Amino acid sequence: MIYSIYLNIIVKVFVLGTYILTGTIGSGKSEAQKIFEKFNYDCFCADKIVRDLYKNNEVILGVQNILPKSVINNMIDIQFLREKIFSDKKIMQDIEDYIQPKVFKEFQKKIKFNKNRNIILVLPIIKNNLFHQKYKFIYISASKENRIKRIRTRKNYNINLIKEIIRYQDNIDAYRKSNNFFLDNNGTIENLEHSIKKIVKLL
Repeated sequence: MIYSIYLNIIVKVFVLGTYILTGTIGSGKSEAQKIFEKFNYDCFCADKIVRDLYKNNEVILGVQNILPKSVINNMIDIQFLREKIFSDKKIMQDIEDYIQPKVFKEFQKKIKFNKNRNIILVLPIIKNNLFHQKYKFIYISASKENRIKRIRTRKNYNINLIKEIIRYQDNIDAYRKSNNFFLDNNGTIENLEHSIKKIVKLL
């Protein structure tokens, strides 16, 4: 959302064509992304950007400066780093302060050079979302029980880590009650696709 002045009145104006898809871990963002792509939306995922950044030598060095033990043989130990992030608030803040600006910079590049005007940026729940005033939000939700069940199928997620991530994200989640479009993802993939089809008609 940008601010325009017209006849001395400040008017909030959302940038059209680009939207944010967000939700807590296990809510179904990845599945929703696949469905939006079927409807001709170009989707760019923050998690994928982070994974790519973690292969960059400059970023590896930057992470090593914050948490030396997280880098082994010039590679970031993602599991170790994740566990430390959710067990040490200072490390979490330092990593977020270092990585998030790089992620947002990559998003801005993709928006600028993407030919398709239908764009969705897929983000996890984070505290400092620099895009929250510029683009409309699509929020995807699922029950805690369903989220835990889905995350447990992933590699390197034990139940204690899962509960800690969910607890943290639920505590900072400002988007469940403040969004432009809401997706309930407690049903089947077919249910989710039906709901997304309805939203696409409104975008």
